[in-house]
Amino acid sequence: MTLPRVRLFLLGGTITMTAASNSTSGVVPSVDADALCRAVPGLDQVAEIDARTEQMTASGSLTFQHGFDLAAEIIKADNSGDADGFVIVQGTDTLEEMAFMLDCLLDIKKPVVVTGAMRNPTQISADGPANILAAVTCAATNSVGLAGVVVVLNDDIHSARFVTKTHSGNVDTFQSPETGPVGRVVEGSVRIFSIPVTGPKLTIPRGRDMPKIALITASLGDDGYLLGLLENSDCQGLVIEAFGAGHLPEKYLDVLDGMTKKIPVILSSRVAAGHIFRETYGFQGSEIDLINRGLIPSGILKGPKARILLTILVMSGASREQIKNTFEVWDL
Repeated sequence: MTLPRVRLFLLGGTITMTAASNSTSGVVPSVDADALCRAVPGLDQVAEIDARTEQMTASGSLTFQHGFDLAAEIIKADNSGDADGFVIVQGTDTLEEMAFMLDCLLDIKKPVVVTGAMRNPTQISADGPANILAAVTCAATNSVGLAGVVVVLNDDIHSARFVTKTHSGNVDTFQSPETGPVGRVVEGSVRIFSIPVTGPKLTIPRGRDMPKIALITASLGDDGYLLGLLENSDCQGLVIEAFGAGHLPEKYLDVLDGMTKKIPVILSSRVAAGHIFRETYGFQGSEIDLINRGLIPSGILKGPKARILLTILVMSGASREQIKNTFEVWDL
C-alpha cells in the first residue's frame, strides 16, 4: 500500500528541548526533525515522512518572515505535487499566531497542520510524540484540508481562526472558546465534526519592509500613557484590545482622534470570546463612539491575530478602506 507523503517542518520549541550541559540551566532546543520522528512509534505506518529541520528557535523569537518563507515552501510543494499534506512543529507560545498567519496566506486544498508540545522530552508523559502522530494522521487525511489550517494537540483538531492557548502548562491548553474543536483523532482515525468558514486568502507580501504595528491592552485606571507614546511615533498601525464588547477609557479619545487620521487603528477585545459590538452602547468610549471616530472593529479576532492580519495588509499596501473591508469579511 502506498502511504501518503507528509512534509514535516520543524521550527523548534518545547518539543525539541532537552537538558543543557549545565543541568541547572533548564532545557534548550536540541532534538532535530529526524530524531523527533524516530521517537514516535508507528509513525512510519501512517505516512511517508519528509522531515526538515527549518529552525531550532523558541517560538517567541519566530518572525513574520519565518511564516512568509514557510508559506512559500508549502505553496511550492503543493504546486509540484511533492507532498499530500504538511505538518509544522513549533513552540506553543506563538503557535496560534503562526497557524493563523498560514491560514491567511495559504489557499490550498491539502491538509496543513500545526502542532507542538507542552511537556519537553525529559518530563514524565511528554506529549510530543502523541501530538506528532496525531498531526501526521491529520495531514495524511484529505478531508482535513477542507477545514483550512488546523492546530492539533491532545488529539483535538482546532481551526486556526478560532484556537487559542488558554493555560501556561496544561496539555489541554489549546481551546476554541467560540466553537470548540472541529474534529478529533480517535483510535488513529480522523473524525471531522464541522468545516469552519474561512476568511479571504491574502498574497504573501514581497519586497516591502516590515511595518511597525503596535498592540496595546486597556486596563482599569488606564490614563492612556502607552497610547500617548505611540501618538507621535513612526508606528504604521495599531491594534487595541479594549474592554468587553469594545469599550475604551475616555482619556484615550483625544489621542485616537488624531491617530485614526494617520494610521489604521483596529478595535479588538481583551475578552477570550465574543464579537466586538457595533450598535449597542452609545457612551463616550463605547463601540458606537469609537467606530464613529474611525476605529475598525476586528470582529472575533483577538489582538494577536488582528495584528497579524493588519501587518500583512499594511505590507501589501492596502488602503484604509481595503483594511476595513477585509476585517469585515473575516467577521463571518
